[in-house]
Amino acid sequence: MNMTRRSLLKALSIAVPSGTLANVVLDSFVSRAGWAQDKRILTVNTVANALGIHIPGIAAIFEVLPSMPGYGVPQLNRIEHHRTMVQTLMAGAADFANPDPLTVFRSVESGSDLKIIGFPAVGTSLVFVVNADVIKDFPDLAKPDIVVAVNSKADATHVLLVGPLLKRGVDLKKVTIVEIGGSAGRMRALLSKRVHAVPMHFDQAAEVTRQGNFKVLLDPAKEYRVWPHEVWAVSGAWLKKPENQRASVDFMKAMITAHRRANTDFAWYANMYRKYSTLPKAAEATDEQIRPFWQALAHEIKAWPPNNNFSIEPFRELMPTFMAAEAIKGTVKLEQVIDTSYVEQALKELRG
Repeated sequence: MNMTRRSLLKALSIAVPSGTLANVVLDSFVSRAGWAQDKRILTVNTVANALGIHIPGIAAIFEVLPSMPGYGVPQLNRIEHHRTMVQTLMAGAADFANPDPLTVFRSVESGSDLKIIGFPAVGTSLVFVVNADVIKDFPDLAKPDIVVAVNSKADATHVLLVGPLLKRGVDLKKVTIVEIGGSAGRMRALLSKRVHAVPMHFDQAAEVTRQGNFKVLLDPAKEYRVWPHEVWAVSGAWLKKPENQRASVDFMKAMITAHRRANTDFAWYANMYRKYSTLPKAAEATDEQIRPFWQALAHEIKAWPPNNNFSIEPFRELMPTFMAAEAIKGTVKLEQVIDTSYVEQALKELRG
């Protein structure tokens, strides 16, 4: 039986004389009744560009999650700087965000209540591309007229380079660092020769190296055994609510489902790439153009493990590098920030 607000309020007034109390009861009733009809629209803040490594995660948000009971298509906002994403979580302006872990750790060290609950992808497809006219090897990065652009100082795009520089004895204080949010912005800055070295995704690097004397100086896969580049983070206060705990499990179920399909179904991945990649003319990319980096991501980098590979160990292994780069102080216990229970529950339910 369908009832209008007026007829329901009249019926309630018989049992609840107080108009105010009747409205409270009514609002509760309407809210609960709406649960059966309304779909929850989550707000998700992501990095500015969607490249090959990001496609399964974006497909999880736009394709998989809305196919699950109770969820509509999320509101997705693309944000250039990792620290801005973290600030949106702290302000309650987003449900989920995928900054780099270092920015999350620094924020927690400053007193914020944030949790890391899973991976959007494992590892990174970022490589450092340089202007080969002026940079031949790592020591050249310390020359006074060389400018290196990263997303934000002391974030993962920066520390990615710091480890190899430290290993080669390059004086970090002599390296000039500027901030340019978004890999597409850094790519344009490198092509225009406003900067001389930038991290960008290898599908972007393939495009850049065709346009001039540019080369890949640093491939993280050759420098690090593991590199947790981006994470799914949420507010700790937000996570205390049961409905948000449920949303976190479902969100990671969507991620894992998309990761599994991306690994085994190239045709699906290629269609999602053409639909969601932010690279110019991505919608026109052929299977032959897409297949090489899909092969690298799915089977060489193994960017989309079927169990999300989310644990505390990769972060613990890299803590000495993070601290040597002065990206974090190391004053916060990893267990305080990293919560694996949502991935674990997602995996249990996906087996069912």
